Amino acid sequence: MVRRRTLRDAVVLITGASSGIGRATALAFAADGARLVLASRSPDALAEVEHDCRARGGQVLVVPTDIADPVAVERLTRLAVQRFGQIDVWVEAAAVGIAGPLGSESVDEIRRLVDTNVFGSALCARAALATFQAQGNGTLVLLGSLLSVFPNPLVPLYSMTKFAIRGLALNLQQAVARHPRIRVCLVLPGPVDTPFFERAANHSGRQLRAIPPAYAPERLAAKILACARRPRRQLTTGVVSHLALFAHRMSPRATESLVARWSATFLTKPATAAPGLGSLFDPPPIGAVQGGYRRSRVRRRLGEWLGVAQARRGRPTPG
Repeated sequence: MVRRRTLRDAVVLITGASSGIGRATALAFAADGARLVLASRSPDALAEVEHDCRARGGQVLVVPTDIADPVAVERLTRLAVQRFGQIDVWVEAAAVGIAGPLGSESVDEIRRLVDTNVFGSALCARAALATFQAQGNGTLVLLGSLLSVFPNPLVPLYSMTKFAIRGLALNLQQAVARHPRIRVCLVLPGPVDTPFFERAANHSGRQLRAIPPAYAPERLAAKILACARRPRRQLTTGVVSHLALFAHRMSPRATESLVARWSATFLTKPATAAPGLGSLFDPPPIGAVQGGYRRSRVRRRLGEWLGVAQARRGRPTPG
């Protein structure tokens, strides 16, 4: 098993690095001294993350990339290896979303969703494993969702793509089972306070929000660092997420029904919203770690502190 006492000088490639969990993860790895390759569709938002990561002491290569483009993924991989000589950890965190009942979206929206979340993730996984096999080691971290276990009828297509990510991870874990220095990890976030909800294509007729209790992105970043230090098959974070998975093992049908009702009800605010495409086709010019759905300042600060503390926990003691 690949175990890292420290991630200093490890080469970490992160897709979806300009916003949300991907951005929080980039900052966490930078604070740990990793050499970073950051990818997303937005050059301007990537420049912001690059600046913040360099301020934390990380070496950074920025490669604007649409992971649904095979040529772009090949270029991303090639430039990373040319710059740093290898890729130790690949974090696949890029995703887009569609909210609304099935049939409310256009065919082009479905294609874009599947191209990014499924086809793009498959391209990245293929590139990562080919690189790992050539160099003899590496860790692939796929960012899934609890919606790959539980249904939510308000986001059926997004949930479908996350089921695909989970299926990809399970199969790849078996594919590399005889390669002890190549690992595939699956991280299953529950609701997280990121800008994802304001940037999803929205056909629900109401404003979207993070389902309470939404967790800090920094806590998910800490879990991803934990996978990089000591790869594990599957991880989630937060008491509610762990309880939901435990309840699903005990009583799948009842738990699925309960979670589906809860998540569909609380995914929206009691306010109308005109249909919009969000950033499904056009990336936003700026990014952010948090989405602002946790209104309590104390809770926001506590979640951020806890995530940073968890990320530091695995570092070796100086001296």
